[in-house]
Amino acid sequence: MQSIRKPVISLILSALLLSLSGAQELAHARNARQSDAPSFGVWRWSNQDIETQRLIEFAAGHGVNEIYWSAGFTTPRWCEETATELLTAAHKNGIAVYYLTGDWSWIHRDDGFIARMEAFRAWQASTCEATRFAGIHLDVEPHQDPDWRDGDAVTRNRLLQSYIDFKVQATDRFGSMDWSIPFWWSTQDYTRIMYRGETIYLYRAAILEANRVFVMSYRNTAQATYDIAEHHVRFAQEVGRPIFLSALAQCGAEDPAHDHVYYSHLGYEYMMRELKALRELVDDPSVGIAIHEIVGWYQMWREDVEAHNVSLVKRGGNRADKLS
Repeated sequence: MQSIRKPVISLILSALLLSLSGAQELAHARNARQSDAPSFGVWRWSNQDIETQRLIEFAAGHGVNEIYWSAGFTTPRWCEETATELLTAAHKNGIAVYYLTGDWSWIHRDDGFIARMEAFRAWQASTCEATRFAGIHLDVEPHQDPDWRDGDAVTRNRLLQSYIDFKVQATDRFGSMDWSIPFWWSTQDYTRIMYRGETIYLYRAAILEANRVFVMSYRNTAQATYDIAEHHVRFAQEVGRPIFLSALAQCGAEDPAHDHVYYSHLGYEYMMRELKALRELVDDPSVGIAIHEIVGWYQMWREDVEAHNVSLVKRGGNRADKLS
């Protein structure tokens, strides 16, 4: 009889852990932060060009208290040594790490999403606090659907409606999560959707439904970044929801037509001044700032350090070691 009861008890405990994992994630997110400072986050994709410890030290030295890490965007790699290293190092530095994942196709068929979330929750329930994620950051972009490119307003509205329907179902099944959204979900007619029985603009539904919303407000001045997402910020403040504004360190495909979007051609010091100005412009601790993404930001910093060192050497200065 005892041999039967033990497995049953084990299954019950496992189920309980899974059901509580959403609360555990939020609690871990709060505990991972060692101060009440405004949130300052950075994305990290699975880029192994720079060692993890160096990136974490760089992030911590710049006041980062959150990282959104893909950990294998399409194939989860939580159990790999590199994952353990990053999560442990972040935990030691008081940085909360969120699992970044997403796939536009989930708005049509969510079985892949469900499998991903169930695997994630199993990991959360089985691992120790130092290697546990603080929560989930979903990046599901319906405009990546091929039908969007050549679609009319009706087609695009259908895709956006599918998005918010998926979002609601995700919340109802797995609890509230963080979401990234584009800045342009605002005033166009096709961004008005049906949300929980009400017709409203999609950005408002996203703010109401998400744990936190990250607006991809990519512009390279503080004022332009704020202006392009002001309606998001105002509504979030009105309904008491946390929101982030975002900066793009590097564009990837460097195109002069997109120079107004990213910072890499303007330099590290310029970007940091603008982000400080953005913080002062917002003047609200419920509005966070996030940088996309850490490798590009780190490379900008290294270029700045090297430029300062060369300049100091030419002038006979002695501050090179302090800057590196």
